[in-house]
Amino acid sequence: MEKDFNIFLKKAETEVEEMPIFKEYAIDFKTGEYIKEGNDIKVLEKNEALKVWVFKALKTERFRYTDVHSDDYGSELETNVGTIYQKSVKDALMINQIRDTLLVNPYILECYNFDISNENEYVPQITFNVKTVYGKLEMEV
Repeated sequence: MEKDFNIFLKKAETEVEEMPIFKEYAIDFKTGEYIKEGNDIKVLEKNEALKVWVFKALKTERFRYTDVHSDDYGSELETNVGTIYQKSVKDALMINQIRDTLLVNPYILECYNFDISNENEYVPQITFNVKTVYGKLEMEV
């Protein structure tokens, strides 16, 4: 008699819920001002919108605007200002803080390929790639 152990396996139906298209208001990255299109603020979609979200999330200090944003939104990069750690330690901290900031967004899958240049000792330039549900982004902060 052949035993059928399939009765012990639960057959789970997985429903995949599609996420709505990601949208964000367009901003000028140099001034931080919204970009208007006629009388309305220009709306971006998909990766272009995610570029704006990444920029704003990294520029917003976490826990400062809790009446507007959740505790998950924003970065803690300002905590590195004035620290006396070695460059390798500072770089590792900043990379982890950037990942912590960005990976709360369900549209962002991965952050990788970080390059930190310290031409200006106090304000490093950080370039990295972001893998999203829409493709790949190259970011510089």
